Amino acid sequence: MIESYREHQDDLPSAIDRLYTIISILRAPGGCPWDRLQTNKTTTESLIDESYEYLDGVLKGDIPSEREEIGDVMINVFMNLCIHEERKDFLPQDAVNEVCDKLIRRHPHVFSDAHADSAGEVLSLWNSVKENVEGHKDKAESFFSHIPSSLPPLESSYEIQKKLKKVGFDWPDASGVLVKVEEELEEVNQAIAEGDEDHLEMELGDLLFSVVNLCRFLKIRPNVALHRCNEKVKTRFQRLFDMASERGISVDKDHVDEMNELWEEAKRQEKD
Repeated sequence: MIESYREHQDDLPSAIDRLYTIISILRAPGGCPWDRLQTNKTTTESLIDESYEYLDGVLKGDIPSEREEIGDVMINVFMNLCIHEERKDFLPQDAVNEVCDKLIRRHPHVFSDAHADSAGEVLSLWNSVKENVEGHKDKAESFFSHIPSSLPPLESSYEIQKKLKKVGFDWPDASGVLVKVEEELEEVNQAIAEGDEDHLEMELGDLLFSVVNLCRFLKIRPNVALHRCNEKVKTRFQRLFDMASERGISVDKDHVDEMNELWEEAKRQEKD
């Protein structure tokens, strides 16, 4: 007899149960030695990586990749749930029920008699429920308490700025943010001229913070923008590397002029 977890399922609840069952088997005694070693920390690190791989698929419009990578995201979410269940912290359904209750509670315009005709009104309702129903009010001594300290610095800057905006501590328009970026860049130049490494580090931090602020103001996620730039540079340099190999040009410090020419050629090819 074929175990049910080996069979494809035609409905979402059964497919989800199949995935959780497989992960539970992998984690059980006699299962997979590697999977049994995983912790919430290692699984969460993998979850971040898989989320970016899913993002790659989204940015490329690659549906097969999106389908595969969002499945990998689910593996890591379910692995975390399985670990919590093993430790008797809570059951998977507890976490799911809790977030379902929260979604219903924070959408009174859908599940109750409140009204919201715009995204802005929805956010106002959401924050009102958080503060007045759930009691999530920020105390003066813990204004940033809901920003996880484990966030990467780029994301942390973005979340800090969002918090400041909520209390009106923000620029009136993008022009002010651009001026601030230019000011910080000039201060970086001054720090370079001084030759003070500690001062330079601080000024570069201020510049990065200002650029993140510009991204937020223009409704661009800085991590996504930087991720796209990284992928563009990798793709372009790989094209440069391939052309250099075809033409017998060494990719090293002695051939920088040739590499610059190939770089420009690679850029032109992107536009064709």
